[in-house]
Amino acid sequence: TRYKLHGRNIELPSPPTCEAKPDVKINIHGDQVVDNYSWLKDRENPDVLKYIEDENQYAIAALRHTEPLQKLLYNEFVSRLDADEESARVTLPDGWSYYSKSQVGLEYRLHCRTRMSLTASTGEEQVYLDENEIAQSPEYKDSTYFRVGFLRHSPDCRIIAYGVDGLGNEQFTTFFKDVESGDLLPDTLSNICDNLEFSSCGRFIYYLTLVPETERAYRLYRHVLGSSVESDQLLYEEEDEMFCLTMTKSGDGKFIMINSAAQVTSETLFLHADAEDDARLGVIMPRKEGITYSAESHDGEYFFVLTNENSKNNWLFRTPAPKRHSPPIDLVAMRETVITPRDFVLIEDFQVRRRHLVVFERSNCHQNVRVIELAAPQVDHSERRPEAPPCSIGLEPGPFDKYHYVSFSETVYSLLPESINEETSNLSKMTLFDTNVLRFTYSSLVQPRQVIDYDMDTRESLTVHTEQIAGTPIYDASNYEQLRLFSTGIDGTAVPMSVVFRKDLIGQGGKGLDANPCLLYTYGAYGSCCDPVFSTQRLSLLDRGFVYAIAHVRGGSDMGMGWYEEGKLGKKPNTFLDVISCAEYLIKEGYTSAEKLAVYGRSAGGLMIGAVVNMRPDLFKTALTEVPFVDAVNTMLDSSIPWTAFEWEEWGNPENLEIYQIMKQYCPYSNVRPQKYPNMLVLGGMNDPRVAFFEPLKWVAKLRSCWPPRSTTPPQSPDDGVNVSGERDDRMLLLRIEEVGHGGSSGQYAYLEDLAFEYAFLISTLQAPVFRIDKEDVSSTGRVEPLTPSTIRRKKGAFTNEVLEELNNGQQGGGLGIESDHLQPFISVSKLAGELGHRRNSTGQLTGIPVAQQQQQQQQQQQRQGARVRSRFEELKSSEGPSASHNRRRSTTLLEFSEKSTKQNGKPAPASQGPRSQSKLTEWIANFF
Repeated sequence: TRYKLHGRNIELPSPPTCEAKPDVKINIHGDQVVDNYSWLKDRENPDVLKYIEDENQYAIAALRHTEPLQKLLYNEFVSRLDADEESARVTLPDGWSYYSKSQVGLEYRLHCRTRMSLTASTGEEQVYLDENEIAQSPEYKDSTYFRVGFLRHSPDCRIIAYGVDGLGNEQFTTFFKDVESGDLLPDTLSNICDNLEFSSCGRFIYYLTLVPETERAYRLYRHVLGSSVESDQLLYEEEDEMFCLTMTKSGDGKFIMINSAAQVTSETLFLHADAEDDARLGVIMPRKEGITYSAESHDGEYFFVLTNENSKNNWLFRTPAPKRHSPPIDLVAMRETVITPRDFVLIEDFQVRRRHLVVFERSNCHQNVRVIELAAPQVDHSERRPEAPPCSIGLEPGPFDKYHYVSFSETVYSLLPESINEETSNLSKMTLFDTNVLRFTYSSLVQPRQVIDYDMDTRESLTVHTEQIAGTPIYDASNYEQLRLFSTGIDGTAVPMSVVFRKDLIGQGGKGLDANPCLLYTYGAYGSCCDPVFSTQRLSLLDRGFVYAIAHVRGGSDMGMGWYEEGKLGKKPNTFLDVISCAEYLIKEGYTSAEKLAVYGRSAGGLMIGAVVNMRPDLFKTALTEVPFVDAVNTMLDSSIPWTAFEWEEWGNPENLEIYQIMKQYCPYSNVRPQKYPNMLVLGGMNDPRVAFFEPLKWVAKLRSCWPPRSTTPPQSPDDGVNVSGERDDRMLLLRIEEVGHGGSSGQYAYLEDLAFEYAFLISTLQAPVFRIDKEDVSSTGRVEPLTPSTIRRKKGAFTNEVLEELNNGQQGGGLGIESDHLQPFISVSKLAGELGHRRNSTGQLTGIPVAQQQQQQQQQQQRQGARVRSRFEELKSSEGPSASHNRRRSTTLLEFSEKSTKQNGKPAPASQGPRSQSKLTEWIANFF
């Protein structure tokens, strides 16, 4: 089938068809519900697997014309990889400095250490754990998925425990290794979650196991190293299916803290980390409906507790911590207020040092860090105050009234406690309690990530690690601008947005195809914040004239917990209205146009995508969503689906008629209808434990049934989509479901390959430039010009599909700076470039000397960078497209990569619940682009 796409004839196969098999039911509210695609839930059905394969192959074939662009993008991504990238180093009492690093050509990380003297590193680097070696071991070499999800060090640093997920279902097998000898211990723990802690002596291991059917962490066990797993002691079992366990060790190392949390209720248990045969659990505050809290220890003398009791934005108190052999005491009656509740300041998190209390706050979409001086612990066991918290504002006069705020120069930025690297973060907890150092990660839309050590006494900062951006052109933050904008919602609510673009490429009110392409990202659920963080891959969009915008919509807690409550349960439609208002604002103010606007969301953000394209498909040319939660009504009415009961407190239980009626109005799957939808790329995971594979599968099948048929006759309307009779729509609907989990593909190169596919979809459907626009391509007068068709043609020669059609006339081979045998699935453009008398300059632009010289220059550049790519493309020597070239799929892990999200999106791990998110990393990870 040939049809017109943006004015160019593109050859496409016919899309897959899915048989409608009506499943008619009468639900609890008496409504007759006909679901034609419920049969797709059966993953054992050969017809289901065949349909998935048909969709996957169609998606690859539909974007085959963009393979040269995918290749360009992939090479841009790889060129920016820092050959010497490593995490911030942490020196432990054993005299070794620990860190992890990636290496060009390797999919997974290396965990290393070097011996330290008083002043510098001495001796050779030791690799004490090579994830690549594990991935190639007999247990995992044939797996379609691989991820090291966590790494823990024993207190004496002699033993490490690491968890491996070989399916993508977030169930880990844990191995133990002697760092000195390199030998694996005989101990192995199976079917556990990613929470594991050593006791103070290192002899005992505390871990959580999962309910197989729902993958809910519900049992706490203690294992003795060297003993049989069958003899492990069960310490606690959470019987309420609404609650899930998480676990961490306190920052001072004195306690193992176990948090049992539902969406809006939590309870923290504790046991002494030095307990041996007398492991006894205590509770800080008995659970109470609607009350969440979390706790930290201050040298084993006090618990500092953050809670939302009678205050949605949280307040902080402390109470004496019981001694190991002391009788139980009423900790609630002993509490002493540290920070009282405030209406417009959300306390998100806190850390305790021996002499300092660090409080992470959020106000008006900004993060702040407050440092409070602490006196040496002097415990008074007399009763202090009643259970109800005080009503005053800020710090109470007394021992906590000496404080200062850490200052930051940018107005749009992100802060993350500790390091972005999970291993480094846990190692830091072993060393920082007795110091005056606060370690955090700082980033913005233009500032690459920095790990900063802040001296809380001198108030001086030391940058211990900066994310490096390799390749050319050299990254210059001054070329880009970030802004905080506000749209006005339909109800008059001001909705903040964070926006970034390249200053010399921003248009001046261009309309239609003359406007800048734009990618609008949002999430809007679970109180998670979409913080503005840096992305090296995003530069490939910004350097093509893209505007990138983050909408901080209701449903997140960017503006406080009240902001979250205005976008959940029966008020969920506010999230979608906020997204629509942000899109309208970007169009009205000339940042983009409806013909150039794409919207992106994943997981619960996918529900937002499905809702807004049903409500306002005219606002968006393209929609991209990953692991989308779209069948809200059916899923929330089916308590047999994992996490459904847990999710009722976020979305509401549709057994309630009022909730049901609201949910039915916005549910993406329920509201699919024949209309002109945007171009859509939908991604899912077969092993996703949070959003089942059949949600995106059913959704796309239903969309296809309503998608207007293509025609070989030109459209009769000046618009390039639907004709006057409504019978034609040339926009693409693509679906890919891979053998992955909730986070996506595994391995850094596999991830970049997938991302190139997604970026190519965006660039092609939005008619953005194929090549990055170099500064000399902009008007020589220095005047900023809008990205009109004429200026793009002058700068780059042609629009996207005109260029792609020419590039696809090229022949296979190498020539883009990577050995050709690693790039077989891609269509090479090197010979075409030679025929046109072109080479690619430092920005990827085609200019004018022979290919041989181009290749030599690029090889020399790569040698200078020390970057040699050992791609997995060699594994399949076909032209099936980039997705066929790897057999490992990458998941977002806190050990590996910090771009996706995810943080815990959609069906979140309960570690992110409660007033103090125990996994704030997830809010950074979700920023995928």
